[in-house]
Amino acid sequence: MKKNILVPSNKSFVSRITISFLAILLTIVGMVAINLCSVSSCTRLVKSIGEKERVLSQCRAELDRNIARWEAAKSSGNLERALIKRGMAMYYPKPNQIIRMDGSGSVLPSQTSVALLRRRAQERSTAQLGGRAVGTSRRAAR
Repeated sequence: MKKNILVPSNKSFVSRITISFLAILLTIVGMVAINLCSVSSCTRLVKSIGEKERVLSQCRAELDRNIARWEAAKSSGNLERALIKRGMAMYYPKPNQIIRMDGSGSVLPSQTSVALLRRRAQERSTAQLGGRAVGTSRRAAR
């Protein structure tokens, strides 16, 4: 049979203090490790955010430059020069070539160009008939 060995009371007190101290020390080391990991993670995130903000500011500056270029290009003088340069010269219509219409698609009656078109159509129709109506010719009107 084994004999129960009694441990002196001061040794048990020291072992209890040692275990408590080691537990506190291990808790402190664990908290420091967690803090270091979170600090490095936050640092990486801050760097990433800074990089993305720089890219965003570059994109905004490029957008502003492109908007300014577009506004300059679509001004009437530059637009006409660009069309002539590419062989697509276009000119604005003369006032008698403009016909104004209402929302339903019918021509407004006050248009002088409409009256001119109707007069020309009437001249053509009388010329095709072979007869000559009085006052339909320009020479007769003079």
